[in-house]
Amino acid sequence: MKTKTFYLIHNLQAYLSRHKLRLSFGAMVLAMLLLDIGFNHGFRISQQFLEQTLPGNQAEFVHLELDFAPEVWLALIGLTLGTLVIVISIASQTIPKIAELYMQDWISLLYIWFLILGGTHAVFVKFYLEANVLRTSSVALNLYFFLPVAIILALPYIFYVLRSIQPDTVIRRIFNASIRRIQRLSHPSVQRLITIDAYREKYQASLLESLNQLDNLLEYLSFKEPKAQIIQSISILIREYVQIKPHINAHFYKIGATICNDISFKTMIDQFQEMECSQTFYEQKGFRVIGNTYVQLLEQQEFELASLCASEMDRIGLIALNIHDDRLLDVIIIRFNTMLRFALKHGVKHNEARNLYNFAFHYKNFIEHLVEFGNIHHSQQCFYYLRTYGNEAYGHGRNSPAMYFIVDVFAAEMKRILIQVYQKNWPLERQSQLLDQMLQVDSPPELDRDRPGQRQLNSGVRTLQIALGLFYLKVEQLDFAKRIIEDLLDDLEVLGEAAFRQTIQRSCDRLKSSQPTFWEDTDRGNTNLYYTPDQEHIERFCDLLYAAMPLKLQSP
Repeated sequence: MKTKTFYLIHNLQAYLSRHKLRLSFGAMVLAMLLLDIGFNHGFRISQQFLEQTLPGNQAEFVHLELDFAPEVWLALIGLTLGTLVIVISIASQTIPKIAELYMQDWISLLYIWFLILGGTHAVFVKFYLEANVLRTSSVALNLYFFLPVAIILALPYIFYVLRSIQPDTVIRRIFNASIRRIQRLSHPSVQRLITIDAYREKYQASLLESLNQLDNLLEYLSFKEPKAQIIQSISILIREYVQIKPHINAHFYKIGATICNDISFKTMIDQFQEMECSQTFYEQKGFRVIGNTYVQLLEQQEFELASLCASEMDRIGLIALNIHDDRLLDVIIIRFNTMLRFALKHGVKHNEARNLYNFAFHYKNFIEHLVEFGNIHHSQQCFYYLRTYGNEAYGHGRNSPAMYFIVDVFAAEMKRILIQVYQKNWPLERQSQLLDQMLQVDSPPELDRDRPGQRQLNSGVRTLQIALGLFYLKVEQLDFAKRIIEDLLDDLEVLGEAAFRQTIQRSCDRLKSSQPTFWEDTDRGNTNLYYTPDQEHIERFCDLLYAAMPLKLQSP
């Protein structure tokens, strides 16, 4: 019974929302009629009071002139509506569906109807006067109240319209409406109504439509500030939704016609069942918008905004970790990898390292959050993916030399994660598995190791691996340090003993001379990737390395 009552109330609210134009007209007509009647009643009381207090002199009321009022009202209506039409027409060229948003604004609807009905009121009053029907109160109401109020409000209203079509205002309006819908999902009344399929479909449509509106704005806007505002707004919406998810009726995640017909899910027919089980349709919609935006920003060379997309994905991942939503983490990891794939393609095509350099930082932050929360499974997954994409970048280095630096960046991030894993006291077996992944960064399986001429060594990766070995020596993890040494000795067969010693010496000299900061600035600041605070262990590391060389040279 309660559910039916709530549904009837919802339908009534929906009807009123769809017919705001008619509702605002009726409300303004009623308000002006009541005001006219009330004013006339008060006017008659005042007239009788004056006649009683001045018995010897009957009060005479002069007929006020109203001939000019309709023309003034018409000019005011023309000025306001003309300004409104021009402004909305211009704004619609860059802000899609601005007219639809504007027609839902109560302030605008009420003021425009006030102007039209005020002019109509003046015409009727003038008709009464010409017909010798005394209606002095209505004349005074129109001349001394309606008309001055309309004139005084005209300029503020025009400024209000100009402000309301600004991109940041439009974005905020869409965002506020969407955040209210998300927050209402946890209300008891909505929880009951969600069990009704028609209501659920409409609610899903309203949430998806908000994301589509923000996505459309991204397509039209050209300035960085509103684009950044939209990306952050989408991220906030997803984060708010994720935090409310535990309190949402499970029936809400059912995949129906609304989701199937959404533009973002047209090619995901085979994944609908999985999406319903993981309860992630809204997050996947938002991720698709962010992912598509990321690709477009790369093509437009908007690297700061592209980096913002990756940063917001990391922030969403942190919320998923806080509520222990492993299914959502799977989706986030897939999205991270997809964005990394597009970043890699763009970097190879343009021989451009900047976007990958920024993206690696945010991916590393996400993995660090996984490690911090003790999520071993997903941490290992992401670490493996970093190694895989690092190897792929290494393979593209011959045609795009900038990719060699990206391999160093990936190796540096992996080194930081390995240090964090050790500090979190992970099982040594897990640490060993991660170390194996890092040691494979500079030796992709697709490169033929039987033909040394076809294989290039990445001295930057080797330098970072030596830096990691220095850390293991500092904490007396000799087994891990020896594992790194064994991997370094594989280069003997490629370089020969003399060249190998020179390479190791260059790497050690580089570690000795590296400072915590670099002398140039980047998007990530001026942190030096090759700096290590464990320089005092370099000599000990080299002694262990050179002591193992004879055995390696003797082995077949």
